[in-house]
Amino acid sequence: MKFSDAQQKEVIEANSGQLLGFIVDAEIDKESGHIISFIVETNGAYPTFFGKKRETKKISVQNIAIIGKDVIIVSKNIE
Repeated sequence: MKFSDAQQKEVIEANSGQLLGFIVDAEIDKESGHIISFIVETNGAYPTFFGKKRETKKISVQNIAIIGKDVIIVSKNIE
């Protein structure tokens, strides 16, 4: 899967069914080149007006339960 494909998927918290947002960035291990975590923008995927800063959360790869066709399901708490 390409990173751009992951960015188009909704990120959902499994226990509550809550939409967490969309992936906007990834944290990568410099030595191995593997993804450590995804950065999710929680206030939607569209630009905000008046320079309002959007809230982001970090989701560890270990907390991802399923990567489906349209959504990514997160099974554990996020930072």
